[in-house]
Amino acid sequence: MTLNFDRQTGPRALSALGESFQSVKTFRLPARSKITPLSATVLLIAVAALYAFGLGRARFKVTSDFLIRQPMPPGTLMPTVLGPLTGSPSVLGSLEDGRYLAFYLHSPEVMRRVFLRLLAERRYARRLPDLLAGLPADANRDQQLAFFRRQVQVWPQDLSGVIQLTTTGLDAQTALLLNQLLLQEARLFVNDMNQTISRDQLGFAQEEVLRSRQRLDQATAKLDAFKSRYGQLDPIQESAATSGLITALEASLVNLQVEEARLKRQFRDPQAPEVLVVTDQVQELQKQIQKERASVVSPGGKALNNRATEATKLQNEVIFATENLKASMLAVENSRMESQRQLKFLVMLSDPQAPEVQDWNWRFQVFLGVVGGAIVIWGVASFLLGIRSRV
Repeated sequence: MTLNFDRQTGPRALSALGESFQSVKTFRLPARSKITPLSATVLLIAVAALYAFGLGRARFKVTSDFLIRQPMPPGTLMPTVLGPLTGSPSVLGSLEDGRYLAFYLHSPEVMRRVFLRLLAERRYARRLPDLLAGLPADANRDQQLAFFRRQVQVWPQDLSGVIQLTTTGLDAQTALLLNQLLLQEARLFVNDMNQTISRDQLGFAQEEVLRSRQRLDQATAKLDAFKSRYGQLDPIQESAATSGLITALEASLVNLQVEEARLKRQFRDPQAPEVLVVTDQVQELQKQIQKERASVVSPGGKALNNRATEATKLQNEVIFATENLKASMLAVENSRMESQRQLKFLVMLSDPQAPEVQDWNWRFQVFLGVVGGAIVIWGVASFLLGIRSRV
């Protein structure tokens, strides 16, 4: 493009161009504003106040108090519920069960069952404008468990044994339903899982009773078969009777031998009829004694010793099986009574109620926490900037 200047327009254009350069020369850019630590602190506190008391979703808390008790035997001194003795067995038992219950209610198994019934993905979903409160839509199992544990607090009180269960929800009905579901899980833990060992012991004892009864039946059947095979009611008594017979025969033999010796001295003739009669009796008695002895020990005879030994063994097995059955039945009864004694139940001191007013504690906690952190940051920043300005 070609610029044509005439005599009149040329000086005017040059004059206007000079004025423009002069205005550009005198133009000054505004000084860049600096953010001071104080202004940053005030801004952070304002944002915290806006979120805590404006944008943040309301939280609702539901609290229930209960005790864990078990039946006490009649005549046992039991403290009252309103004034339990410190260190009493009931308080210590409730406190110990409460600690176990606290771990159980924070377990992944309880979380899965409760979240499934609670529909936590919908009730605890994040919503605008508060994107910090709630459960993320793509949360994994670990994130769900951590979130679940933040909503549930179980506090066993050391002095009274009272267990306090507090649940948090983003609305009143969710907090109430979560508390009720956890109370159901607590009853399941106390009434069912706390008796698992006792039930297992009872089942084992009942199986032992069946095995002991079978063993007794087998031992009795063997003893009856043994008696029927030899036609003896009691081989031991028969052996004793045979031994007594042999003893009596031996006593008679001694008397006859004495009589024989007396007659031999009297008649001085061994062939005298009086002597021969006694001698024949002695010989017959000796044969009878030998026969009875042989019948006791000889396998071809009555074999009373072997049969008595076998009968004693079978009778001992019957006695042992009988005692074992008695012990098993006693164990079953003890296990049954122990299972009943271990039965525990929840004593509700305060039932969960739907809250009518939101919990404001978390709002003040968030705001005061941010204020405290902001003041610390402002103090540190001011100190560092002061040192820098002096260097």
